[in-house]
Amino acid sequence: MTWIKTWKGVVDKDWLDDLDHVNFLTYQRIADLASTEVWRQAKNDLASEPDLHFVLTETYVRYIRELRLGASVEIYTTLIASDTKRFHLLHRVESAGEVACTVETLNLCFDSASRKVALFTASVRSYFAAWPSPPSDAHPKLAISRRPSHS
Repeated sequence: MTWIKTWKGVVDKDWLDDLDHVNFLTYQRIADLASTEVWRQAKNDLASEPDLHFVLTETYVRYIRELRLGASVEIYTTLIASDTKRFHLLHRVESAGEVACTVETLNLCFDSASRKVALFTASVRSYFAAWPSPPSDAHPKLAISRRPSHS
């Protein structure tokens, strides 16, 4: 039960808005880089894998504190859940050991050739199955389960 470092960088000038604050969408963009790294690892860069990608279907962002220009940033990620075609990640965006933001994502496996939702390959399923349980300080707001239909 641990957080896994999935991305690191430095707050750049292009992250800032007109008020010299990190733009809200930037938190989502850098979390997407961490999600992309998780997906790259899941596919294990195998050329034999089908042309599978992931698409973000839902996100929840919680701003906690400001990032400053030039600050080092690390993203730590935990896998909340996965099934045969979806995975649920929670990212902690940290700087100087403090959480600046959390970004939670629900993601769907997508076959770009057929333009349809696809099932994970055996290697992708194995990759997600090998992740440790989420740590006790992971408090997701989203859920991978289907929502009840409104009749």
